[in-house]
Amino acid sequence: MFSRPRLSRETLSRRSLLRGAAGVSVALPLLDAMGVRACSEETADRPEPGRTADGAPKRAVFCMWGLGLNGRDFTPQTEGPDFETTPILAPLERRRGDFTVVSGLKLTHSGGHGGDRTFLTGTATHEAGSELRISCDQELAAVVGRDTRYRSLVLGVKRGTGFGQPQDHTLSWTKSGTPLPAENRPHVLFDQLFRPDSVESVAAREAAFARRSSVLDSVLEDARDLHHALGAGDRAKLDEYLTGVRDLEVAMQEQKSWLHRPKPEVDPIDFGSDQGLDPSKSGLDYRRYQRLMFDVITLALQTDSTRVVSYMPRMDNSDGTGAWKSEGNPYGYHTMTHHGEDPDKLKWFTRSDVLYMQEWAYFLDKLKSVKEGEGTLLDHCLVTWGSTGGTINAHNNHHLPAILCGGAAAGIRHRGHLVQEDRRLGDLWETVFKAMDVPTPADFQGGEADGPIADLLA
Repeated sequence: MFSRPRLSRETLSRRSLLRGAAGVSVALPLLDAMGVRACSEETADRPEPGRTADGAPKRAVFCMWGLGLNGRDFTPQTEGPDFETTPILAPLERRRGDFTVVSGLKLTHSGGHGGDRTFLTGTATHEAGSELRISCDQELAAVVGRDTRYRSLVLGVKRGTGFGQPQDHTLSWTKSGTPLPAENRPHVLFDQLFRPDSVESVAAREAAFARRSSVLDSVLEDARDLHHALGAGDRAKLDEYLTGVRDLEVAMQEQKSWLHRPKPEVDPIDFGSDQGLDPSKSGLDYRRYQRLMFDVITLALQTDSTRVVSYMPRMDNSDGTGAWKSEGNPYGYHTMTHHGEDPDKLKWFTRSDVLYMQEWAYFLDKLKSVKEGEGTLLDHCLVTWGSTGGTINAHNNHHLPAILCGGAAAGIRHRGHLVQEDRRLGDLWETVFKAMDVPTPADFQGGEADGPIADLLA
């Protein structure tokens, strides 16, 4: 039998179950007691860490748009909440008050072609022998993602990791410096999040977990025996490798703990034909694809299936999107960044950026349309549009374009256009951590951060 909790002390989890004597579990419907206001008056003004004052969980979305943009038509000339909008920012005008353009940020490393690996790590580059380190989305997910089915979602316009290629397909790295593969198919992501598992698929996954556990146990046992026979340098390398194995083991155990818990029930999405839904295949309708990705991300956040998302909707160098050839653009995005003052390339550079920003406006509208607590889903999410390509020139590592959106209920105070000349991109990520009530980890961004941006915090 289900025991009723005392609402003055606790709230019902959205994943609470009715457990019958025969071992049958049935998911409860969404009850008021599961709502974001189900807390006592005595605790209403003292939200628990990682939650807003109305009890909703705080979330973070990190999006990197490769190769920057045309800074001439992006960066406002005036500061403050009443900044004069620009052609590229015009699609966001209806959301004025829900975002801040942060100008002047820089990275010590990268800029342009290799920025994917640097965006959330601060230091790791594509140079041979560079030290690979954890990305800040994974540091955040380790703290705020413990109660969700997926600690984080790793997404991109290309699938996998791309490791060893000129550009990565992922923004996310584990603490052992291992890239996490990105998913790029919205219909596959939807099934992963919401399609109920069959009895057969659960049994198959249980068997797979057992096999993997057996393999990991044997690997660790052999590694312990080998460790004593190695020199100091090799022991350090082996320890680093074993850290990755342990990370895998922990992730596997977390996945296993969710195996028999019902997934959230949501209205189905009409994905239509698979054709055009996989950017790895020909025939991509980028606008349709991008909006479906944003639809699924919104559902994932709304159902508390995850609280952290990293997403690379446009890559460095070979952008993966087609750069709006469907709209008549004769140039690839990388080609437009090398415009050489060609007026036609400059025209399409800005027009393409406007079209991409229209998709970003769609995402913000989607988050804003979801009512949650006393506000909206956007109010409870810190959503970042960013790039490692500078606005003066797309291959610079300074004057990086960045827009922090949402988060009003999480303590973000929007400034319209805020100039932070010569500050590090890591300072923006540290601001997100501060608003999420997560302590800044040791060696954050490998030292490429100097503290949160106080002007953005209420």
